[in-house]
Amino acid sequence: MRALFFFPKTGYYTRALSNPLGLLAIASYLKRLGHDVRIIDCNIRRVHVKKELDSFRPDAVGISVMSARGVTDAVRISKVAKQSGLPVIWGGQMPSLQPEMALSCEYVDYVCIGEGEPVWQDILEALKTGGGLAGIPGLACRKPGGVQMTPCRPFMDLKDAGMLDFSLLEMEKYPQTYLGCKRMVYLYSAKGCPGNCAFCSNTKFHKSTFRKRPTEYVIAELKELTQRYGVDGVYFSDELWCLRRDDMLEFCRQIRENDIHIRFGIQMRMGIFNEADYQLLYDCGCRWVFFGIESGNPEMQKRIHKPYNPEKVSETFAALDRIGIISVASMIIGFPDETEAQLKDSVRLMNTVRASLRTVYHFTPLPGTELYNEVISRGLYTPAKTLKEMTKVVETESLGVNLSQVPDKDLKVVRCWYNWRGFTDRSAVKSDKKYEFAMDTVLSGLHSISMRGVLSFFVNGFAAFREFVYTFWYSHAYPDIIKKYGLDVCDADQR
Repeated sequence: MRALFFFPKTGYYTRALSNPLGLLAIASYLKRLGHDVRIIDCNIRRVHVKKELDSFRPDAVGISVMSARGVTDAVRISKVAKQSGLPVIWGGQMPSLQPEMALSCEYVDYVCIGEGEPVWQDILEALKTGGGLAGIPGLACRKPGGVQMTPCRPFMDLKDAGMLDFSLLEMEKYPQTYLGCKRMVYLYSAKGCPGNCAFCSNTKFHKSTFRKRPTEYVIAELKELTQRYGVDGVYFSDELWCLRRDDMLEFCRQIRENDIHIRFGIQMRMGIFNEADYQLLYDCGCRWVFFGIESGNPEMQKRIHKPYNPEKVSETFAALDRIGIISVASMIIGFPDETEAQLKDSVRLMNTVRASLRTVYHFTPLPGTELYNEVISRGLYTPAKTLKEMTKVVETESLGVNLSQVPDKDLKVVRCWYNWRGFTDRSAVKSDKKYEFAMDTVLSGLHSISMRGVLSFFVNGFAAFREFVYTFWYSHAYPDIIKKYGLDVCDADQR
């Protein structure tokens, strides 16, 4: 059977272009089972959907919709596929968490809930035998009177998912310059996180479950990426790269035994590794580590279910600085009811720790999360009721809705100040070249937005320029707010 998968256009935003790992995992799994599969990423080239359908002649069309950013193009693709008489199945985080919303689109037949590999196996087998899809576990569909959802599937053993088949992607389009790497791509070595943060959709999408892929799979993929595609860096996009120290030690052992030379970055939680562990990771190629700090106020930490020991935070960042690993501290501002005093606590922590880079995001109520349900029940937030309304929802990078007690302007200044400093401070990324990180960021952005043709380049180029001006303005034009929160006060030895 034939399955054609689309990753819809997401438009311009500041996050770097990522290879679609979710679709790649599903397609690789189906290919090993003998199905004919193809992935089309609408972010890396202009796509004429009808021509692709006529050329490949699939039995079903799958579309990955990770957030509101992909909805508009997903609807466009779905319409063309339905006009060709094909079943259309949406999957990914957005439809998994809001199947009723996804199925409000007349061109969508089914929604794949959660993990797609085994669901798609059953879909193609049912189409092959002429059976119906409505009873397949892990699917939602429209029925008279509403939406019918079949029982959810248990999580699969990631050993059974197999390795990723990079030949299914146009891999030459994805490598980018990032933190000392000239050809960095994304990879995943685990799914989910055991945390239950009140703002994070992991609690529903992954059910706060952490699963590690077999280390030998990841090592083999790293070898292929370096030897076949010339990749020199990998950013592991896992919500949590590693939960058990023994797994880290095994990874490092296999990196050395296989003589793999590659830079990589990971996302971690405080307290899992010590300084000696990070030194070992550095020796094996780790060059940056991302930590979600989120808040520096104890009361807010308790509310969002993310408490930590401040001393452990300071010790960890100091250790990474000594070792030479670039550390990234991430914070969310504008939580519901957050006060100016609580925000000042977060700024104080961010200015105190020896983080190389500090990134700040605006709070956005994400469907399925504890805070999303809370602000709706309190009448503070009205969620989108249609797909068209959903496309106007701004997530994390811009201030869409302010549910805190902090003025809008203050939130914008705090975020933009940290972003500008990280963008321009060469000491942040341990480089002797002035504005090296800034130039790499700009060039990678221009490369990403140029791949869909001249019109896309100018449209998204304008959006990038507007973001630049916005960040510059709010990081420079309000010295009173900068002083109010102590944004310009850092330990002298951090600069």
